[in-house]
Amino acid sequence: MFNLKENAMNSVGKYVEGTRMSQFHRINEISLYNFNYYIGFDSDLLFCKSDDDNTSEWWVINGNEAHYLGESYFDDDELLNIYKTRQI
Repeated sequence: MFNLKENAMNSVGKYVEGTRMSQFHRINEISLYNFNYYIGFDSDLLFCKSDDDNTSEWWVINGNEAHYLGESYFDDDELLNIYKTRQI
């Protein structure tokens, strides 16, 4: 039987420290300015919220749940930095 929560956690585990987030394809049809969607590994839906300075926050979307991945920085080649909790 399909377990949405287990599947979501498996998706999150694919994105490790140092994943180059710039490799993913932006979905232009549903992306706006600092709120962008991407196709991730194995067709995962990724959401990226950017600011105008340098930082992008990343989530993997599974059904109606969003799981926080971490941050990337434009001047750091968009490498993912994993955090246990979202930085405030």
